[in-house]
Amino acid sequence: MDLNFFQSLLYGLIAGLSDILPVSAQAHKLILLKVFGTDSEPPVLRLLIHMAILGALYYCCQAQIKRLIRQQKLARIPKKRRKRPVDMRSILDVRLLQTMLIPVILGFGLYFKTVSIGNSLMWLAVFLFINGIVLFLPRILPSGNKDSRSMSRVDGLMMGLGATAAALPGISSIGAATSVATIRGTERSYALNMALRMHMAVTAGMIIYDLYALVAYEAGTLTFGILMGYLFAAICAFVGTFLGVRVMRALAVHTGFDVFSYYCWGLALFAFILYLSV
Repeated sequence: MDLNFFQSLLYGLIAGLSDILPVSAQAHKLILLKVFGTDSEPPVLRLLIHMAILGALYYCCQAQIKRLIRQQKLARIPKKRRKRPVDMRSILDVRLLQTMLIPVILGFGLYFKTVSIGNSLMWLAVFLFINGIVLFLPRILPSGNKDSRSMSRVDGLMMGLGATAAALPGISSIGAATSVATIRGTERSYALNMALRMHMAVTAGMIIYDLYALVAYEAGTLTFGILMGYLFAAICAFVGTFLGVRVMRALAVHTGFDVFSYYCWGLALFAFILYLSV
């Protein structure tokens, strides 16, 4: 069933916000679809929202990304011909990001296998509760100030595994990756920025999957009004993602993300009640 104009706008805004905030976009989208009276997300809408999220992430991280690319190019120039020294932290950032992406790429297979439980409100409630625990743990464990200069390959793999866990409905990719890094002594703001860059690769992978889904399955009949609603939903998703990044960066500097653990536990209870009422 296609969503109407106002449903599309609300869906896009919530999808963008929850994709960045550590509260599981998959959980929020499933609950919204249940409230709207459908179980499936229109393929065209899903593709447009993922493209908007990727665009907003690039917009928010473009300065960092350009710096990494610039330093990578500089590192390829022979030392005698360089006009300025290479920023080794940027080079180490790229290497850490590559390590983080190893389990993420392998984890796409896990995502395809968990699609079958993605519509289960019971499993959603369970994993939302677990997500709340993951977000709460950094509050009670010692913190650190490590970055790529002191982080090991194991730290990168653990962050990647945290993001891979988001294949399970109710687990937040950015929330799990950042919490795992913080538990292992990484400085919180640095962990968040690395998780955001990694999430760009995850979103790009989802776009490829969305394109395949459009080719493999019928997208349904799209009227001009429905298509315009989806386009405006993508704009809302862009805005929601942008706001989500701003909120997460502010919280990373000040209070941390454990406040979202209470929200996840409350949403888990709501999902369980919804499961019992269906």
